[in-house]
Amino acid sequence: MNLSPFLALGAVALVILVLAAIPYLLAVVRVARRRAADRSSPPRRAEAKVLDKRTHVTGGGNSPVEQEYFVSFQLATGERLELRVPGSVSGVLMPGDEGALEWKGSRYLGFAREILR
Repeated sequence: MNLSPFLALGAVALVILVLAAIPYLLAVVRVARRRAADRSSPPRRAEAKVLDKRTHVTGGGNSPVEQEYFVSFQLATGERLELRVPGSVSGVLMPGDEGALEWKGSRYLGFAREILR
């Protein structure tokens, strides 16, 4: 009995499996690097203004719907950054709000709005 066609088919299947796994492995490495950078970053605090906010929706159909909320801030230095925030925070912040932003790496820590009098 000649097994070479079965070995060749197995080798092709293995190559396809490895190639299909590469994007997932790269995503895991990317998330691990971002988390490591966030942990090693010092907490920062700066005066900022809320520029805009957006919602990213994924899922639907047969999969559950998930929403992510993002807020864009402009610091007093002119630097801009977009941070993922909890939905409860996104609902309260409005473009034009000013106050003290706290963040660590790419993680949102808080925003103390300046109350106008």
